[in-house]
Amino acid sequence: MSSGTKHEDAQRLLERIRILRHRCDLDLLLFFARHPRAIITSEQLSAWLGYELKQIADSLDVLLDAGVLTRTQNRTHAARLYVFALGGTSGGWLPSLLALASTREGRLALLETLVGRASKHSDGRTLRHSRGTAVTSAARRVVIRRNRGPDTLAG
Repeated sequence: MSSGTKHEDAQRLLERIRILRHRCDLDLLLFFARHPRAIITSEQLSAWLGYELKQIADSLDVLLDAGVLTRTQNRTHAARLYVFALGGTSGGWLPSLLALASTREGRLALLETLVGRASKHSDGRTLRHSRGTAVTSAARRVVIRRNRGPDTLAG
């Protein structure tokens, strides 16, 4: 399969799935596909997957609203039990998604497609998921400054 074909496959698959809008949505879906029953906190997911806690919460809501994930809570523990609904993916797209994401090229194609979609909506307007969950898509500006220590100022 060529790289161009992987991008086309990713675009078609994500159009069919219609619930994944952010890279974190995909990363959480893949995490729970690999760990279908996990007792874990949002903070742990944030640390392991490298996303801000708010993004983890938003993406968890997407998967919960879509019915591919269920969550139970114990009042005495911060961790929650997440159960991945293996049969909950109507349309049978999960095996196709896992097969595409199992290779580096396929995963990159999926991530690039999601990023491309987000940049099309970078004007800050609200996107609606299939079950009405609203997610605000806004571009973030990152400024990186170099630390100029005393040795760089001396001339």
